[in-house]
Amino acid sequence: MPLRVFRPLAVLCASALLAVSACDDGPTAPTSYVQVAGGQAWVAVAEPRGLPRAETWLPYLSPAQRAGVDALRARAQRARAAGRPDEALSFEAQALREAAAGVARAPDAGRMLGALAALEAWTDRARARLELGAHPELAAAAASVAVRAQAARAALAAGDTAAAVRHLGEGTLAAREQSPMAVGLRLLASAEARLQAGAASGAAERNARALLSGARAGLASGDSIRALRRAVYALQLLEGAPAPAEVDPSNPIR
Repeated sequence: MPLRVFRPLAVLCASALLAVSACDDGPTAPTSYVQVAGGQAWVAVAEPRGLPRAETWLPYLSPAQRAGVDALRARAQRARAAGRPDEALSFEAQALREAAAGVARAPDAGRMLGALAALEAWTDRARARLELGAHPELAAAAASVAVRAQAARAALAAGDTAAAVRHLGEGTLAAREQSPMAVGLRLLASAEARLQAGAASGAAERNARALLSGARAGLASGDSIRALRRAVYALQLLEGAPAPAEVDPSNPIR
């Protein structure tokens, strides 16, 4: 049975207020990044504060469900500590999906509305980047996230909290496919494949390997923006271009 809480009118009013003020991570923080390397543009959208994670829903799970989600989170932590950020990301996604699907009692209104506002803030960030250029993968992700956010809002208005949580979870997973972490992993894989194919030798190869080692360490530690920058520089070296000494100040990746 659906978990039904909140009067619809109150939900919509509170949600509108949160959407106005939601989740800006700072007045000077860049909210999206575009870098060109390896013959293509790599675009990532920073995650707004408040986007749901598995731990967002832990208080609302049964003990058995919580144990399963905690086991996945522990596997993610071990993978990250071992320098396997791709595995960590996969386990984190699985943990979020299981937590969102397993909510046994209705989360409080503030938590639900904060998660919805963060998802809508991500959509706004993606759309702002798309106004500056065509990025088909990001456009597809933004459309998918927007549909999930609208479905979550409709479910909340109808009082169906369980459905709203599931939509928030799926929307968050779609958004994270365009996060600096996920994009950095794809960049890393592309650069490592070029290295294995013998795209560079001598100093260029040594420098690229050092940059990629730093990128992988950054992804494992959670420093995804710096890791993204290093992976971009490595890919640029492998295609014969000198790595830039500084980042374009209009598109900072620090």
